[in-house]
Amino acid sequence: MSGRLGQVLQFHLRMYQLLGFHGLPLPGDENPAGCRRRLQAWGLLLLVGLSALSLYCLTSEKEFLYRGDMFGYTNDALKYVFAELAMVAIYVETLSSQRDLAHFWYLHSKLGHPKVGGVSLRSEVHQHSRYLMTLYGLMLGEVLVHLGLWQVQPLSNHMRLFWMTYEPLACLTYMRNIQFVLHLELLREQLAQLERELTLLAEYSRFASATRRSFPGFEAFLRRRLLQKQRVYSDLYGMFKCFQGAFNYSILAVLLSINIRIAVDCYFMYYTIYNNVANLDFFLILPALLEIPAFIYVSQSCMVIVPRIAHQLHNIVTDAGCCSSPDLSRQIQNFSLQLLHQPVRIDCMGLTILDCSFLTRMACSVGTYMIYTIQFIPKFSTPYI
Repeated sequence: MSGRLGQVLQFHLRMYQLLGFHGLPLPGDENPAGCRRRLQAWGLLLLVGLSALSLYCLTSEKEFLYRGDMFGYTNDALKYVFAELAMVAIYVETLSSQRDLAHFWYLHSKLGHPKVGGVSLRSEVHQHSRYLMTLYGLMLGEVLVHLGLWQVQPLSNHMRLFWMTYEPLACLTYMRNIQFVLHLELLREQLAQLERELTLLAEYSRFASATRRSFPGFEAFLRRRLLQKQRVYSDLYGMFKCFQGAFNYSILAVLLSINIRIAVDCYFMYYTIYNNVANLDFFLILPALLEIPAFIYVSQSCMVIVPRIAHQLHNIVTDAGCCSSPDLSRQIQNFSLQLLHQPVRIDCMGLTILDCSFLTRMACSVGTYMIYTIQFIPKFSTPYI
């Protein structure tokens, strides 16, 4: 990685390195080639270790999976299987997509415009406040739900073995989801900055048109600034494509793993209520319910800025006496066509657009299969605990 990172980004990227999610050396690391090889080896080691853990839990005679009935056994097995699929996708993609990730950070450094003398930690925290609130809010919620539940829920041997082995897999999946949020937040910040700068250009042109006051070469100034903004948008579109390339199938795997956990826990909640089982661990679904909306929210925030950029672009006045050249109108049309042909459309391997409608489709799918469960669930008599 090139360029300089602030303290907030440096700290969190180092954290993702420790988790095996970021296989690039950071600025200031000695011997970048050796650091990259060590990070690759560490990610591969974590993948092998976590895969061995999942395989052991699925095949062991110990009570990692509930043995009381086939319904509980299948629920637990599904969680392990899809969590393992997410781990494989995450670490294989981390090892194989480093070029896209490196180019993403190169473009981010190029567009960063660092201030002379550096930026204070307080300013960095304010700049990345949305990401920080998402990360630490979800982490705090996860901890509080666990602490509250285990105060009132007695732990059986199965519960202790299951949650000691499954929860690390779930937490790693959640951290990968938050890593998506970090990269999309950086893209959103740059898109919002471009929108603000185009708004200023539109205000300048409206002021010049309304007052008939401008300076010599005002039209040339507008054209130069528009050309600069076009180049900036090209780099932002490059960041978007690099994000899609660096986090391609792991987005699908992470969303699928979280969705499966939500669905399975919803089925289990109905199962425990129907059979009057004194078990409350389905409340651990609460943190998972917030993970996908956190990602969808920042994804939607990125995509809605592009139409606003186009709106501000067409607010630039071109029919006034101070800036009525056809060249300026053609340049605006060219920029508009660029926005049309290079849309920021965040999707999941082309299968579905990750906007708010995705949450509706996910809720409908869970609700549909809940109806099937209610209709066809076996009337087990064996209690869960």
